[in-house]
Amino acid sequence: MDRPSTSKARGICKYYQSARGCFAGDQCKFLHGDPKADSSKGAAIRLTPYDQSKTCRYFYNGFCKHGDKCWFRHVPPPQHIETAVEVDPSDEVCSICFEKPALYGLLAGCSHVFCMTCLKEWRDPRPKSVDVVHSGVHKKCPMCRTTSKFITPSSLFLNHDDPRKEQTISAYKDSMARVPCRYFVQSKAKKPFCPFGKDCFYQHLNDDGAPYVFSDGVDESMQVNKH
Repeated sequence: MDRPSTSKARGICKYYQSARGCFAGDQCKFLHGDPKADSSKGAAIRLTPYDQSKTCRYFYNGFCKHGDKCWFRHVPPPQHIETAVEVDPSDEVCSICFEKPALYGLLAGCSHVFCMTCLKEWRDPRPKSVDVVHSGVHKKCPMCRTTSKFITPSSLFLNHDDPRKEQTISAYKDSMARVPCRYFVQSKAKKPFCPFGKDCFYQHLNDDGAPYVFSDGVDESMQVNKH
């Protein structure tokens, strides 16, 4: 889904800095301030209140890569009372650093809370011993040891029983599938290769535009690399 479109500002609002102010509020399509006079406010001052009041579609659907630098409002979607699981905000702290995540990392089959940065460090094989890497423990939840082959970035924490979690994971996979896989692109001239094979989320396309399908996944690739 595309980002919300922005309208061209009609100039600087002449009422905003007047004694009575601007009565249009969020519906005003004029700039509330001079971008040249105050560059410290960044993109926000270059957008009209009308555009700034728009809801970010990416955050609403589960993930916005711009985070707190996004131009648009980050408003979570309404929960479906019958199915969604209510979460106490005080429980939404990372189980590793105990801080409130700016970006959550969701693991499949697990409801523990982690920030994306901590999970990436936990799953990074480089600083770990050979025995730990071969055991595959770094690919499991640090708390309950549930296996998860990937991390899904999310602007919201979603319990494993929340139906929105699967929607967020699917949306993430769909967005990644539009990006060419760097391993595949670099190897395509000789022999198509990707260490994640059929489990890769990125795009694998032949020169004629047809999808290239690997027969093996990341588990088989890891077994080959061990020997």
